[in-house]
Amino acid sequence: MGKLRPLDTNRVIKILEKHGFEKVRSRKHTTFKKTLPSGKILTTWVPHGKEVTIFVLQYIIKQTEIPREEFY
Repeated sequence: MGKLRPLDTNRVIKILEKHGFEKVRSRKHTTFKKTLPSGKILTTWVPHGKEVTIFVLQYIIKQTEIPREEFY
């Protein structure tokens, strides 16, 4: 498994959209939401800016349940 590195904000948004997340709102951060067939709602946010830091990527991976490998 490789190391996580900061990613371009647009790339992170594309990964989320690929996995069925929809943009809910955009203020200080862009918020994304997805409802699973079980009724569970997954929510995360992506900060505005050029890059998403490693710390925030780890948070997004944990909140969205998207495999870590998608973010390499």
